[in-house]
Amino acid sequence: MPTVTGTTNPELFPAFYDKKLLSYVKANLVTLQFAQRRSLKKNSGRQITFTRFEPLPANTTPITFQPTPSTGKAIATQQITATVDEYGDYIDLDEFTDITSYVPLLSETTDLLAYQARLTLDTLCMNEIANGTNVLYAGGKASADALLSTDVLTKDDIRKAVNILKNANIPPMPDGFYVCLIHPDKLDNLFTSSELIQLSVASKDSFEKGVVARFGGVKFIDTTLMPTFINAAATPITVYKTVIFGQNAYGIVDIDGQSVTMTYTNLDKLNRVKTVGWKAYFVAKRLYEDALIRIESA
Repeated sequence: MPTVTGTTNPELFPAFYDKKLLSYVKANLVTLQFAQRRSLKKNSGRQITFTRFEPLPANTTPITFQPTPSTGKAIATQQITATVDEYGDYIDLDEFTDITSYVPLLSETTDLLAYQARLTLDTLCMNEIANGTNVLYAGGKASADALLSTDVLTKDDIRKAVNILKNANIPPMPDGFYVCLIHPDKLDNLFTSSELIQLSVASKDSFEKGVVARFGGVKFIDTTLMPTFINAAATPITVYKTVIFGQNAYGIVDIDGQSVTMTYTNLDKLNRVKTVGWKAYFVAKRLYEDALIRIESA
């Protein structure tokens, strides 16, 4: 009677690696956790429309002893359309190399692809939200090209950004905090090591995963995916982007709720070469420019 093993029956094992990839990707996504999520049903095209409702102004006119107003308020909406694209990659594994290797190649390959999938989706989303039209320049400068090496990110810049969001009536996240995505280099500009410890101790609640500090109504999450660029100043410098946002600032779309799937196939009749890969149907879209603000600094 033939023995059932991972070599003779590889179709029995993909589920484990599929779960491994998905659990890794979901646990390590930075930008996607704060997005408004939509799923595009199968066979319904590639585009989806987000609808944003404009808030109604306060009505301070009493209607006591008055007839009911003959005309109510009109609903104002703005629609934003996003188009889903397909992404993915794969690695071909030679079976003989896999079973004779000193390391578990299939497991290691899955880890590599999981990291790549996470990096891809996070980068796509980061590139979208880090290029909004609402911009604040450090040091009171008027443009990125005017920034000097001394125009580093400060706590005052954070306060100004929060004030802009509040004046636009942008609600914070349900926990009461705005979110700041910041490069680790800029976190060092804002806080000393002792300040970070004090902020952590002062918090009556434990920080959620990824949050490194709270200050001024903002929770900070550091990530090396924050974009940088070289400006066109007389003495060019590296400009860092820092993004602060509130609720419903941006959205993500996948097809039928399947953001990332694992692929696992055999390439030849003798099962000597197998392909391990991932694919994703995905798009990220800014929904409300006023709900996120980008700070550019040295």
